[in-house]
Amino acid sequence: MTVKDYIQQKFQTFGINLSEADLLDMCLNAKISGEDEITPDNNTRVHVSIARFIPSLLLRATSISESGFSMSWNLQGIKDYYSFLCKEYGLKDELSNKPKVTFL
Repeated sequence: MTVKDYIQQKFQTFGINLSEADLLDMCLNAKISGEDEITPDNNTRVHVSIARFIPSLLLRATSISESGFSMSWNLQGIKDYYSFLCKEYGLKDELSNKPKVTFL
């Protein structure tokens, strides 16, 4: 399976279809060709690239309705997946609303 196909299928489970530009951004971020095969050697780079892409993805509309056609995303699911990836790869979770303690 190619890197592009792998990324597309990961997002399709949440109801999200990616553009070619989105795929290109993630591949460039991972410093890998979308036509390369997904392997254990590039798996971490691909997942980190996905995690870094998700916050910008969440800035988009999460539901679309037009001429009787309706589409929406599993917003909580994608946030949970992002949080999982951040924990898995030691990335800073920019989306969670964790309480912060401030000492005066």
